[in-house]
Amino acid sequence: MTPTSSPSEPVQSAAASESGATAPIVVSAGARAILDAAAAAFAKASFDSVSIADIASQAGVCKANIFHHFKSKEALYLEVMREACKGHAEFAEALLADPTLSSVDKLRRLIEYDFRTLFGNEERSHLILREILDTGCRTGRTLVEPVFLRNFTAVVGLIRQGQQRAEFTTDVDPAVLAMMVGGAAMMLFQNRCSDGLLAGVDGSADPMACANTVFRTVLGGIAARGSSPATPSRLREIP
Repeated sequence: MTPTSSPSEPVQSAAASESGATAPIVVSAGARAILDAAAAAFAKASFDSVSIADIASQAGVCKANIFHHFKSKEALYLEVMREACKGHAEFAEALLADPTLSSVDKLRRLIEYDFRTLFGNEERSHLILREILDTGCRTGRTLVEPVFLRNFTAVVGLIRQGQQRAEFTTDVDPAVLAMMVGGAAMMLFQNRCSDGLLAGVDGSADPMACANTVFRTVLGGIAARGSSPATPSRLREIP
């Protein structure tokens, strides 16, 4: 998992208490090593399948050191997932708040970001996908639902904003469309990691080319008729 700051410098973050409440803390270089080891472990196995001993061994510390930084395994897991999802949430929220961009351009940039980051950091992507797809571990799922909700809410808000601006048709459920966009990215990523499991789908395809295909397809289905003079030319210029 790519650190959000230099390992030698403390960074601001948040950790969950055992009751689920959050409190701001400073993540030191030692805590960073634990977070990175935990991210690698949780990317390969579910919350219930990974032990504190596993994480301690991978981080090169003792279990007591982990509990010095994080009050519980639950707190550590929540912080790992929060860090994994934070970049996407902040990017989507920034797009939503930007008054200078059209909703069509916001959607294009979001889809490009999804594909670029999904294929650019496979460990982080496996971590998120495993949690989304693994419905057997209720403890882990309950912990991260608020984290995923932040990301999903921002994407739904971006689509709803486009409907309010009359750039997108209003007969499409924004939540369904948000799932379609995210699902397309995840499916293509899974296929690439499975050496082209799906026949006819090139697992080595350029992520940006895939993003462009998804954008063209989605926009062609949701753009309101005559909403943007630039929309038809945008589609024609893409081979």
